[in-house]
Amino acid sequence: MKNKIQGKSFLLNVLLNSSHGFDVGAAPEPETRGIWIRFVPRDKVTGIDGSTIVLLDTEGFYGEGATRSYDARVFALATLASSHLVYNTLRTLGDAQSVSALADLAKQAQVFNLQNWLHTGDAIADHLSTPMDVDPSLLLKTLDFPPLTWVVQGFDIGLLSSQTPMDHLQRYLAAHAHTGDRTLDTLFTQGIKCHTLRTPTDLNLLREVVGEDGLAADEELYPYLHPGYLSDVDQLRATIFGNLTAKGDFSGKELAGVLPLLVHYVNEDFPLNADRKLRDVLIDVVVDSAFSGGVQYFQLCMQTLPDKEKVLSSRRGKEVNIALAQVESAEGGARLSALASSAFTAEEIEQLLTSAERRAIDYCKQRCVGVPLAKSSPACEGQLGVKIARMKPRYREENDQRVREVLVLLGQGLRAAAEKEVDGLALPMRESDIQLRCNQAVKDSLQRYEALVGPHRGGRLYNEARVQMQTDIQNKCDKVYRINAEKISVILNRGKDGYRSAYEEAMTKEGCLSSPGSQAQAGSHELKRPCSTKKLTEISKTALAVARIALDKTVKEGGLLWLGTGDEQYDFQQYQCLQWTKQRLAEFQAQNDAKILAYCDHQAALLTIQYKEQVAKIAPFPDNDEVLTTKTDQLEKHYLNEYTALVKDYLPSTMVEDKKKELVRSIEELKLHLLRKNTALMRAYCYDPLMEAYKELRMQDCERSFDSMWRTRTFWSRKCLWPGPRYTFGFKYAAYIAARKQLDKAQAKSSGSGDGSSQGGVVLSSTTRNKVIQSWIEQDLAGHANVVFVNFSIVLAVIVGTLVTASWLFRGLMQAKSRMRPGNRSVRNSNGTYFGSPTHRDEVKREGYFGGLQQRTRRG
Repeated sequence: MKNKIQGKSFLLNVLLNSSHGFDVGAAPEPETRGIWIRFVPRDKVTGIDGSTIVLLDTEGFYGEGATRSYDARVFALATLASSHLVYNTLRTLGDAQSVSALADLAKQAQVFNLQNWLHTGDAIADHLSTPMDVDPSLLLKTLDFPPLTWVVQGFDIGLLSSQTPMDHLQRYLAAHAHTGDRTLDTLFTQGIKCHTLRTPTDLNLLREVVGEDGLAADEELYPYLHPGYLSDVDQLRATIFGNLTAKGDFSGKELAGVLPLLVHYVNEDFPLNADRKLRDVLIDVVVDSAFSGGVQYFQLCMQTLPDKEKVLSSRRGKEVNIALAQVESAEGGARLSALASSAFTAEEIEQLLTSAERRAIDYCKQRCVGVPLAKSSPACEGQLGVKIARMKPRYREENDQRVREVLVLLGQGLRAAAEKEVDGLALPMRESDIQLRCNQAVKDSLQRYEALVGPHRGGRLYNEARVQMQTDIQNKCDKVYRINAEKISVILNRGKDGYRSAYEEAMTKEGCLSSPGSQAQAGSHELKRPCSTKKLTEISKTALAVARIALDKTVKEGGLLWLGTGDEQYDFQQYQCLQWTKQRLAEFQAQNDAKILAYCDHQAALLTIQYKEQVAKIAPFPDNDEVLTTKTDQLEKHYLNEYTALVKDYLPSTMVEDKKKELVRSIEELKLHLLRKNTALMRAYCYDPLMEAYKELRMQDCERSFDSMWRTRTFWSRKCLWPGPRYTFGFKYAAYIAARKQLDKAQAKSSGSGDGSSQGGVVLSSTTRNKVIQSWIEQDLAGHANVVFVNFSIVLAVIVGTLVTASWLFRGLMQAKSRMRPGNRSVRNSNGTYFGSPTHRDEVKREGYFGGLQQRTRRG
């Protein structure tokens, strides 16, 4: 023993001709903690008395985290248990510091105070009354210090031939004794020897031989040690093992009696007084030892549980054996069986704790042999009971943890089997069937689990594990639900696509639903009739039936044999398909309406062209409007009937009626154009009679327009002035009278000659004649009518102006004459107004003096 990292473990190994044994490290870190024991085989070496040699490898002094008290205790235990003590240092052959450290450790060890105390007479005199019959002389023999060998490793300094290593060490021991500290001389009475060891080997050469990994690996390095070092080790081995004997002649009973006392005083640190009796000390030692033994016995009982079989057989019965048999048959059954055996219910663990506590108290009392009851009962029943009560929660928690682990492991196989069963379902399938299978799997698993857990059934931990298992299986079922729903959704979407494709194909199969643009480009002779509303509805119904068949076929082929009307998913899919069908049918109807409109427009255009061609073929032409109107009306009726026959399948329809109205307007326009053309030709044929009427109106002298009047600055014509009065009731009327007279004269002349041709005479109806005259007036006499109107307006304005002026002058003269009459003279009264004047009369009427005034005038 010595300071840390000094090669103590390596030294003990090489004493047995090996580098193995106690752990050694290549790094500069301590490998030994506390005290390690190694038994030397008897075939290698034994003591001179035939005893077995035991090597103690102690932790070095002044280690990291170690106190002086801790180092002293390690030193004390090693010293008391050893027959020979090896004190190890490095490189320095004796120094004041090492000697002082050894002395301090000896003084710090409390057990040596016991040695001094046992030398007192009171302790020896009291030995006959000790509770364990411990002989103080035996204690003193036990407390004797063994021989000490001071080993200096790595000492490569040469010494004089007249000096030995012990000579150098003795100088330091003597110097320490001169300070007044006689601890080493007192304790190590069997002597101190000194040995030096050279460096074991050249570490650099060893690295080259075995490598860095070889130093750190578990490889035997003893053959690589330096021969000089091995020679020094042989001398040290002979010194230590040559005179080694057992420490004292102890029996097992004697050692058992002494050991508690020694351990007690190694670990305790209370002072020993000379007046304290050995009996009291040993009673305290026995009571403390019994208390510690009771605690350890309780722990041992809870670890081994010796009455477990009794508990299992009395409380679990056959169900435990069945459960364990089922557990052992499963995978990892041995471990589960062990866990199941170590896991107890709350009642069982309480029974075991109570039994272990009772046995620990009994054991504590048994250890207190010779101790008065007044001292043993408080320690064994009171203090030990409190200590065990504090330890019980830890064992309860450990048992609960084992129960949880057992319950989890017991349920793993059942949960895995249930999950496997749920995973193995042939999807897709009905959700109610999945729910039924999942419920059955959960039920079966829980029933098996309940039978498997045995006595844990109904407990809190069992309920938690049961709920967790049910939750795990249900989570797997929920996952299967989602997968099943996704598969059903994929199949239904595929069915929906098939539904749409079948509907589209069935709808477009009919030729009446072809594109309207392609029909228009194909020409009139290839134009196909669009579908009627009724036919389109029938086609849609047929396509809907085909689409539903396609949907059902896709659903059945996808494995959804149970899916049909009444199922929520199927009904929702049907609803979506019907909504799409309505939308698509509306699009087809819009397309068909556009085709109908294009068809009607096309037919109307063709009928208009045919009507125009037929009108152009009317003969004779020109003719009376009545004749032409009758012929055109017949043609109009014919083509309108033909239009109606072409579009009768689309009636009633507002757009068809609108197209018919457009056709009627087009025919009317053509008819009006024909009649206008007829009127213009008739007017041209009636040129001579109309010129006669022109001359009769004397319009040849009035051939003047507004432009000519502006250029000549002459705004009226005397030649055209005289006919003005004739046109008092209207120029057009006068022209109409003149033209009709001339036309009638020409017609009469044509009838008298018997020639009805247009060259010899014109036979006109009244209506045609009136239209001819109206056309002649509006087109040929328009400019002349303006001149006549201007002239007539000027003449009329002059006449009106003249009449107004003359009237005004005449009125003025009449008023002047009336004032100049004698009977109307006015008499001026006194206030300046004339009697008889309008002002005076107004005043008289206003003031009521008219009568009085007349009377006064009459008197005068």
